[in-house]
Amino acid sequence: MNQMDPRNMSSVIIRKTWGADDYFICGSPLPITSRGIWSGDSPLNSIFPVFILQAIAGTIVSRVVYMILRPMRQSKFLCSVLGGILLGPSFFGESMKFREKMFPPTEMGVFNSFSTLGAMFALFFVSVKVDYKSLITRAGRNSWVIGFSGTIFPWITLLSLFYMYIDYLPPALQIKIVPFFIASFVSLTFFPVVAYSLDELNILTSELGHLSLSATIVSDLMQWFFVLLVAIFKQANLEQAIEAFVSTFILVLISIYGIRPALVSIIKKTPEGKLIDETYVVLILLGALFMGFTTDFLGSSILYGPIILGFIVPDGPPLGSILVEKGECFVSEFLLPLLFVRVGYELDVRAMGDLRTAFTFMAILFAGYFAKFLGVFLASLSFKLRPRTAFLLGLIMNNKGIIEIVIYFRWKRIKYIDEQTFAVLMFSSLAMTAIIAPFTGMLYKPRVRLASSHKQTRLKTIQTTPGASEFRVITCLHNEENVNSIISLLEASNPTEISPICAYVIHLVDLKGSSVPALIPFNAKQKRIFKLSNSPSSNHILRAFENYSRNSNGPVIVQAFTMIAPYIGMHENICRLALEKLTPLIIIPYHENQKHIEGSLVATSIRGFNAKLQRYAPCTVGMLVDRGTRRMNSSHFSYNVAVIFIGGEDDREALALAARMSGHAEVSLCVLRITLHCKKGGEFDSTNKYKGRDNCKHKCKCKGKSKEGEEEEEEEEELMDEALYDEFKIKNMGNACVVCREVVADCSAQVMDAIQSLESNYDLVMVGRSRHQAMELNDIEMPQLNSKNIEHLGMIGDALVSSELFEGWLSLLVLHRCGRPVHK
Repeated sequence: MNQMDPRNMSSVIIRKTWGADDYFICGSPLPITSRGIWSGDSPLNSIFPVFILQAIAGTIVSRVVYMILRPMRQSKFLCSVLGGILLGPSFFGESMKFREKMFPPTEMGVFNSFSTLGAMFALFFVSVKVDYKSLITRAGRNSWVIGFSGTIFPWITLLSLFYMYIDYLPPALQIKIVPFFIASFVSLTFFPVVAYSLDELNILTSELGHLSLSATIVSDLMQWFFVLLVAIFKQANLEQAIEAFVSTFILVLISIYGIRPALVSIIKKTPEGKLIDETYVVLILLGALFMGFTTDFLGSSILYGPIILGFIVPDGPPLGSILVEKGECFVSEFLLPLLFVRVGYELDVRAMGDLRTAFTFMAILFAGYFAKFLGVFLASLSFKLRPRTAFLLGLIMNNKGIIEIVIYFRWKRIKYIDEQTFAVLMFSSLAMTAIIAPFTGMLYKPRVRLASSHKQTRLKTIQTTPGASEFRVITCLHNEENVNSIISLLEASNPTEISPICAYVIHLVDLKGSSVPALIPFNAKQKRIFKLSNSPSSNHILRAFENYSRNSNGPVIVQAFTMIAPYIGMHENICRLALEKLTPLIIIPYHENQKHIEGSLVATSIRGFNAKLQRYAPCTVGMLVDRGTRRMNSSHFSYNVAVIFIGGEDDREALALAARMSGHAEVSLCVLRITLHCKKGGEFDSTNKYKGRDNCKHKCKCKGKSKEGEEEEEEEEELMDEALYDEFKIKNMGNACVVCREVVADCSAQVMDAIQSLESNYDLVMVGRSRHQAMELNDIEMPQLNSKNIEHLGMIGDALVSSELFEGWLSLLVLHRCGRPVHK
């Protein structure tokens, strides 16, 4: 008998059918790769080329669906599952040729293996980000009550309806214990699912986000009780159930008291400021696989091992963050979508079968979802939450995601539920996710809430802060570069016994390796700022301010914090703190200063944070452009300050801060008062260019005739400018450390000449960002003017930074009084 090529042999002895329950019966091993089309070999007859096509098709279809549905705020999870449904038997997969070529049963092993690997590592990274101890300690009574109500209401409702209508449910649910498990799991809200959805909606750091995360703790703790029950009931008899329980319990104990101390020792051995060695990172990732193998070996799910290991890994930096940084992108963007595509592929609309049975089951599920919403809504109202917030919280607690998908898919694979039950559970979960995301995005408007706070009487500014009261300042830092300049600025602000300074110093840290945003107080007695976190930068920064507080010339109270949150929503926490503490001033570093330290990508995130803070802050925001080359002498402090005062509310804030500084014996002040001739009826030529003093050939010209209301507003602005300037001069009459210079400018060139005439040895120059439209220098055209920074620094500030004028000055502070219309 002649030998046959294995490729031809496989085509002879393999029996292929492609029905609903296809599986591979027998056959010779298929080649991993193809010999190429020039050898007459089709790549679609080899395992790995088919897997590559499956991965590409799944990724492309999912991304296309995401691009289409993203304007409706739909999540990547939903779009990936819908992509799998499109490739499955309900749509494209209905074609026999398509299924034979793209998803043949003989070559699905690799695809299934990679999707399982994606589920393992996705759940591992999700678990790494969760800190149960922090959640439990931070959760208040309202969180426990809301979480419990959102769990017990749907559980009672579902259990009652399931057993009341059990004869009308799919056959799999007529087994008495199955409705109990389904009711239990559908009633739960999982922390990773809620955190993922909040992050996609950019409300993770909002008040609603904090409350939602805290309320999930009840469900997240209860899930482990049901996981244990499932593992027990999975066994064939009582003896096996006891063995499975005891072995799993022992594994958990070994993980807590054996593996966790080893992980802690890795952190302790890592020098401050250094990253965890990559060898340890690789070993931990391999450990996730080994833990999956162990739990599968012990009779539990292969997915529980990575979850257990993830929970014992310390979240946040340095260990949790580097694990997430190294592996999450590949898992979340490639492996995890394969899982969702696989689930969607096996989700057949035709599996709904008897529509009456399917709709009865789905109606009961939606009754459970409504009961959860009602429980959360009523419990929230009992704690005096606003109805809109309570409504949104009820929606968010009904979110579905990766945990539910993995659980339902596993139940289907081990035959706990049939195809019809799986289809109804999946479609109901997808429907809830599709409804909740856009509704939450439309109804919750944190920006509107922040903007409305500007209209409250609690709005404070530097001008309205009494001179005999505590002066409160929030200072934000990203690294150690701005420490000296901000400390010098605080000292120059003249802390006295009758007007001490209270500085809220906040080190801003981007949220990595954790799902829980946090504002953590600094304790100087502790070696670490937060649990098991190796953060030398925060320690050095906050300890420097603590030392300054003890050694300052006047009373300075420092309250230091580390804020861990995504940059995209970090401004909300700062604004909330400013409202709560009634602070008149927030100081933030200029984002361009951070590029050489943090990199362009992080600097872009900081730029967005600065823009949002300038827009929504309930007080004055000062942006510090720092060249901090001069250190403050602890034995003798001296500080030279210049103030450019043209007019407008922002310039008045700068002058008000200068008035406070003028009381310091070691602060020298120079106030440059520039009066625009156009305010006295002249004309300002908008075609004039900055080419020197001789370029002023035309008088200034206001932009058209002002309406009566605009003229009154302009006159009011001028009166307030003159009143504050006169008050400043009277207060400092006879003060040898204060010099006032007055200049009348006919054109922008003269304005810039006046500024250029200032000395070049100032430690700080202060200017307002914007002013009334009639006072704005819209004709300034400076060389190298960086228009993208006008939004942050204003016309004058941008001109100073972009020109050679700034070369001799150490720092520039651009002040902007927020909560009013912005005039550029």
